[in-house]
Amino acid sequence: MRRPLFLALACALAASSAAALDCPQPLRIGFSDSPFPPMINGQGTHFPDPPGWALQAMRVAAQRLGCDLEAERMPGRRMSLLVEQGELEFVLFFGPTPERLKAMRFPLDAAGQPDAAIAPLMGHLVFYALPGSPLARGGNGWDGTTLAPELRVGAVVGTAQEQLARERGWRMETSSTFAGALQMLQAHRFDLLLSTRETLTPEMRDRDLVEIAPIAHYLPYFVPASPRLWAANPEFVRAFWREACMAVRRVAPQARPVDC
Repeated sequence: MRRPLFLALACALAASSAAALDCPQPLRIGFSDSPFPPMINGQGTHFPDPPGWALQAMRVAAQRLGCDLEAERMPGRRMSLLVEQGELEFVLFFGPTPERLKAMRFPLDAAGQPDAAIAPLMGHLVFYALPGSPLARGGNGWDGTTLAPELRVGAVVGTAQEQLARERGWRMETSSTFAGALQMLQAHRFDLLLSTRETLTPEMRDRDLVEIAPIAHYLPYFVPASPRLWAANPEFVRAFWREACMAVRRVAPQARPVDC
C-alpha cells in the first residue's frame, strides 16, 4: 500500500506544481512602439525582421515556461494603463518609479526594494549632447553631482529618466518618444538628452550624440507584471521574471553583463 500511496502523492504534488506555474494563454507582453535598436527594431504596431533582442529574449523565456507569447506594441502610457488593468500580463522594460511600484508588480528583495539581482536590463543613465556643442567639447556643465543651473535636460515622459530629472530639480523638457526627444535636442529645445546608454545604437553614439561623462545614474530595468496576474499566480510571475532575466543574459549579455 505504501508504494501506490507514495506515487499518488508524488503525482498530486507534480500536478500542483504544474498548476502553480500554469501560463496564461496567450501570454500578452507589451513592447514600445518606438524604435530602440538593437533592443527593439522598427516603429509602429508590428515588428520587422529581425525584431530586436528584446522580443527574441521574451520568446525564449515564454517557450521555456510553455507559454504562447502574444507581443503587442504600443505607446508607453498605454502599456502602463493596460498592465494596470490586467489587459497585459507583462510590459518591458520599465524602471521602478514610485508611481509604477504602486500600479504594477516588480520583483522585490528582502528589504522590499526592486531586486536588481534579477533585473534583465542594467541601465546606465547618461547625458548626451550634440556633436560640436560646447558640452561635447568638454565644457563645464556636469561634474557627476551638480548640473549647471542654466542647462536644460530632455527626457521621455513617464520614464525613470524623467523621474530622476524631477528628483534632482533639473530644468526639463519632455517628449512622448525618444525620436521626438532627439529631434528636440537637434532643434536646441534643450542642452542635454538624458537617456539609457543600452538603448542607443553604436551609430547614434558615434554620429548623432556625444556621451557626457560621468554617468548620471545606474538603474535596473524590469518586466513588471499586472496586479491581476500577481494575485492569481505569483509563482508563475516569479518564474517568468527569472526566465526573462536569464534569457536576456543569453541573448544580449551587454544588457545584462552579470549572471542573474
